[in-house]
Amino acid sequence: MQALRGFAALSVVITHAGWTMVQASNNEIAWNYLAHGALGVDLFFVISGFIMYLTTRGCDGSRRYAAEFGIKRFARIWPLFFVVSMVYLGMAWWRAGALPLEQVASTASQLVFRPVSPKASEFFGLPVGVAWTLCFEAFFYVVIGLSLLSRRWRWWIVAALLAPGLVLYPLLQQDVNLSFYHQPAILLSHYLNLVVNPMVWEFVLGLFAGWLYTAQWSAPPRPLAIALILASAAAFATIPATHTATLYGPTIEYGGLTVFAIFLMIALASKTLQLPVNRALVWLGTISYSLYLTHKLGFLGAAQITSWLDIRDAGVRDWVGFAIHLACGVLAGALFHRAVEVPLSSWTRKALMQWVGKRTGPTFAGPQATPV
Repeated sequence: MQALRGFAALSVVITHAGWTMVQASNNEIAWNYLAHGALGVDLFFVISGFIMYLTTRGCDGSRRYAAEFGIKRFARIWPLFFVVSMVYLGMAWWRAGALPLEQVASTASQLVFRPVSPKASEFFGLPVGVAWTLCFEAFFYVVIGLSLLSRRWRWWIVAALLAPGLVLYPLLQQDVNLSFYHQPAILLSHYLNLVVNPMVWEFVLGLFAGWLYTAQWSAPPRPLAIALILASAAAFATIPATHTATLYGPTIEYGGLTVFAIFLMIALASKTLQLPVNRALVWLGTISYSLYLTHKLGFLGAAQITSWLDIRDAGVRDWVGFAIHLACGVLAGALFHRAVEVPLSSWTRKALMQWVGKRTGPTFAGPQATPV
């Protein structure tokens, strides 16, 4: 799982680094091949749903369990997100020479996971551009957190909370479309644009994958497990031909369905086969949240280093610059993970757990939620 998360994060960084290449031939490569790395976002969503299913199987329906679930999710995501948001605000302040009040308001909206713009085509207009995915993550965590208040009816609660936006709204609009960009903006509440967006289906697919994975009958015999791995490799190889670059959504053309199929086949095969795991990808998986959220800060230094090199050949400059952006993006993720994410998340989680413990009794000793 860590290796897959590392692969997802690195894929996104490769896509963004690819857009720095400006020569026509190199830009064509970036568009036709590197741009498909954006599907790392779809993979993140599927993984998130999968892990939510696995780590909440011990749900006892108590408010204490739901509260601790919320604390773990909050401590995992928000502290680093706050720091990165302040860095972006500080840079905007420095460039403008005065405190940009509009970005202050946008940052405040961002920090409560509220889209600044209701338009998906603008990636919700957040100051930290890649944070649009966190808005969906936060919405999904709220849905799962509310469902944990009932052990018996929890999946009915999930269905009741998701069905109005994913099923009823498209039917009433008489326009069922699974593209991330397709839904018209809802001005009444920017949060509603998350509820009705088809990207939420990818979390649902992750939940479904978790259900299949935990089923006793789902362990395939060895020949079938090998066939699943080969099929997943074939599906991965077809992505440049079947996926329209820069599109998101739970279909083959938009990529999400292919990503789900690949993930599910690997997950089921892993129940029978001991799959080799690349240590570098596992490390990238460990820092994946920081890497995803901060790699563009690393790009700022990469652009400066590339200009200092003053490479005359434009084609060579593109590829050298790409490599430098990739390296600096990973370096930024590693530094923020070590210096900010780990200590702040640990402190926040411990402080909130102690605060809840003082009011509700001994700390819950059930299964720990795996960080996503």
